[in-house]
Amino acid sequence: MVEDGDRNGVWQNHIVQWGMEFPSILHLILALSALHLAYKNPESREKYMQQADDHFIFGVQTVTSVLSQLNAENCQKIYMAAVMICFNYFGRGPRPGEYLIFSDAGAAEWQVLMHGVKTIVMSYHAKVFSGILKPNVDETEPILSDSMRVELHEHTIHVEALQRLIEQETTDEVERSMYTKAIDDLLEIMREVYEKRSIRDPGVGLMHLLIGWLYRLPEELVGLLEQKEPRALNSLVFVGIK
Repeated sequence: MVEDGDRNGVWQNHIVQWGMEFPSILHLILALSALHLAYKNPESREKYMQQADDHFIFGVQTVTSVLSQLNAENCQKIYMAAVMICFNYFGRGPRPGEYLIFSDAGAAEWQVLMHGVKTIVMSYHAKVFSGILKPNVDETEPILSDSMRVELHEHTIHVEALQRLIEQETTDEVERSMYTKAIDDLLEIMREVYEKRSIRDPGVGLMHLLIGWLYRLPEELVGLLEQKEPRALNSLVFVGIK
């Protein structure tokens, strides 16, 4: 049975078929499977983690080697390989010194991967999101349950307090606009998350919303986080992102 979030059977059918034509995807599927086995079988974790690393390294290397040949024919496969690289990165779990958006060394490894995804999308957006990858449009009217409405309100209060603080203390118009864009987007995402939770959407169905917010963060803000700029760090702590 195909979940509503995968009506075109992308993950159930097409990704595996593409893996037969595009070795990067096949090895990244195997890497993700090995990570799952490592989680399910802790007594054999070391063996499965090694297998995951081997397949992941090969998958990344082969994707990197074809990036220079990115075109309308292969952009969907390269895009999905890049997405699976991100999934594998998350599947490994938190790493010391990595904070998703930034790291102790500056740029987070995941942000480097995300930049690769952005490059593909910007170059071939219409082609990437066509055919079986064309987004499904949900025409049902979003409804918030009473409990979700209360919970959303409690979180919204904190984010709006941050918004007011930024408006009061930020004198630079460009900087204020940067923070406002990120906060407005966050408020939109929060509402979508709680609407999906109201209809008991599975947790994996929320991933694209959460990652979408990180994906759209202004590059200037990401740069400030990498530099450990106090105001940017405090903003993330305030809304509970860090």
